[in-house]
Amino acid sequence: MTHKIICYGDSNTYGACGFVGGRHAADSRWTGILHDSGLYEVVNLGENGREIPSDRWEFNELADFLRQEPDFDLLTIMLGTNDLLTMVRSGSAKVAVRMEQFLTELLNTQPNLCRTEQILLIAPPSTALGKMAPSSAALDEACRELGDYYADIAGKLHIHFANASVWPVELGPDGVHMTVTGHQIFAEEMKKILADIF
Repeated sequence: MTHKIICYGDSNTYGACGFVGGRHAADSRWTGILHDSGLYEVVNLGENGREIPSDRWEFNELADFLRQEPDFDLLTIMLGTNDLLTMVRSGSAKVAVRMEQFLTELLNTQPNLCRTEQILLIAPPSTALGKMAPSSAALDEACRELGDYYADIAGKLHIHFANASVWPVELGPDGVHMTVTGHQIFAEEMKKILADIF
């Protein structure tokens, strides 16, 4: 029996290569690795530059897709990195507020589309921007802090949670996007999380 998983995220779900440009091959992305395991049917909804939805049209776009996939077993949501990059002075606390508002709206206004046991909130891998510019080290720390904030949100909303900010994921030279090896490591960590859910 396979489980259908919808993966909603940004460029690290999409599989962007970072400075090199383009996209990792389907079988090299963490979503593709999970799909090829034969245990999961994975739908990749990653999009470059995506932030946590805060506009009605963004929310409706996801809701419309979920209506087209009524038989899915799990919706993974991994967002927050781009929010931190654009809200650097606000920090992780404000990004977490945005995530909680988004998830609360999804659960409260669309109970027929998505139940708490069908959501896995993933704190994104920590960035490594400080290696390139020491002044950016605060961003790396804010990204790591998201893990604690997201854990609190998951507990409050009774949804599943994974903290990828503590996983030993390899990043490319831009300090944001996962390498092929990074995707492999991420996929192996996800397999552990999914084994506990299903």
